[in-house]
Amino acid sequence: MKRRDFITLIGGAAVTWSLAAKAQQLIGAWRATNECFLAAFILTGNGRAQTVYLSGERDDNATWTLDGGTLRITSQAFPLDRFTGHLTNDLIEADYVWHDLQKDELNRQSCIFERFTPRGAARTLQKNWSDAAAVAFLAGLSAP
Repeated sequence: MKRRDFITLIGGAAVTWSLAAKAQQLIGAWRATNECFLAAFILTGNGRAQTVYLSGERDDNATWTLDGGTLRITSQAFPLDRFTGHLTNDLIEADYVWHDLQKDELNRQSCIFERFTPRGAARTLQKNWSDAAAVAFLAGLSAP
C-alpha cells in the first residue's frame, strides 16, 4: 500500500471515530502531503481536534486555537508535541515537534497539510458561531 493511500485510509477512518457520534460541527480536515508523523487532523467547532498519526495512534481529545493566522494543536496523548501551522489557501505549512517515546527524544519536521473532505462527513457549519476563532478560521479558508 502506498503512503498516500494509507494516509487517505487513515483520514477517512478518522471521521468515523467520534465525529458522527458526538455530532460535532466540522471546521475542516487536513492530511499530510509529506512524511509527517502527524498524518491527519480534523478540527471541530468546539475547539477540539481529532488527530491520527502514522504509527496508527490517535488522539480524540486534542485541542486547537487560532491566534491571528497561526493554528496551534495541543495533544492530550502526546503532551510534548508542538504543532504550529500557518494557513495559505487550503494548505497548512506547519512546524511540528514530536516526541519519540521509544528513544525519548524530540524530533522536528516541516510538514505540509492539504484540506480534504473525509468520506461520510457532513460539512454543515453553524451560521451563528459563538467562537470568534472559528469565524476567523473559516474566513481565512475562503480567501484566495
